[in-house]
Amino acid sequence: MELRHLDTLLAIDEEGSFTGAADALSTAQSNVSEQVRQLEAELGASLLVRSRRGALPTECGDVVLDRARRIRREIEAMRVDLAAVLGLEVGQASFGIVGTASRWVVPPVVAELRARAPGIRLRVQEAASERLVSEVADGDLAQAVVTEPVTHPRLRAEPLLEEALVAVVPAGAVLPEPPVPLGAVLELGLVLPPTENPLRHEVEAAAAQQGLSVPVVVEVEGIRLIADLVAAGAGASILPETALPPELHGVRTAAIAGMPPRRLALVVARDTRLSLADLAVRESVLGVVADQWAPSGLTMARR
Repeated sequence: MELRHLDTLLAIDEEGSFTGAADALSTAQSNVSEQVRQLEAELGASLLVRSRRGALPTECGDVVLDRARRIRREIEAMRVDLAAVLGLEVGQASFGIVGTASRWVVPPVVAELRARAPGIRLRVQEAASERLVSEVADGDLAQAVVTEPVTHPRLRAEPLLEEALVAVVPAGAVLPEPPVPLGAVLELGLVLPPTENPLRHEVEAAAAQQGLSVPVVVEVEGIRLIADLVAAGAGASILPETALPPELHGVRTAAIAGMPPRRLALVVARDTRLSLADLAVRESVLGVVADQWAPSGLTMARR
C-alpha cells in the first residue's frame, strides 16, 4: 500500500466520482480505477460502489477513509513540526470552544499566539459541547474546551475549572437574599438555550432534583443573546458567571442555593498526537484559565 492509493480514495470521496477524482489529481480516470483496484486487492474488501450519483463508500470504505484522513493529518502535522524545528514560522492549529467560555478565552489566546508564534494559523470553532466532542473524535478539530461529563470512548478529557451557575435577573426583579432558592428564580420564567444544549440539561437536572419544572418563556440559540434578553425584561436566566459580559447593564446576578457547579474540560482524541502548533494553543489555553480565573475565586481543576 502506498500513500497515492489512499490519496486517490480520498479524492474520490471528496469529488464524488472517479472522473472528478481524476480531474482533481490531474491524471487519467483509468489510473484512478487501477489504484482503487490495487488497494481493494491488498485489503481484500470492496471499498466503493458506483451508482448514477457517482461513487459511494461501502462500510469497509468508510473505515479505510477514516484512517486515510488521519494519516493525511499526521503527515501534515509532521511537516509542520519539522518546519518548527528548523525555525520556520509556519503551522496550523485548530481549536473548539463552547460559546459560554469563548468570550474570555479566545481573545487572550489569540493575542498570546500572535506575540509568541505569529506563524501559526489558528482556526477557532465555537459550538455546543456535543458538536465539538464529535468533531474532535472525528479528527476535524485537534482539541476543544467543552462541558463535562465527557463520555466519548475515543476522547481524553483534562479538567480545567469549575464555575458557578448564577441567576441572571432584570435589575428591578425582587428576589430573596442570596443564595436564592432555585424556585424563586424559576418563578420569573427563564430564557434558555434549546433542549439539546448542555446548559439547558444542567438547569433542568438541578430543577428535577428539587421536584421543580422549568418554565422556558424564550428559547434562544446563542448564549450571548440571553443576557441581553434578560436586560430587556424577557425573563430571568441561569448562566455560568464567566459567560456574562462585564459591561452589561440592566441585569444583576445572584448565587443559587444548592446549584451544582459547571465543569469545563479540554478534550483531545486518545489516538492523536498534537502538533507543535496545537501544543502551543493548549499551553496558551491553560495559561489563560490559570491567569484570568484562579485569582478571582473560581475553582481550578487539579491536573
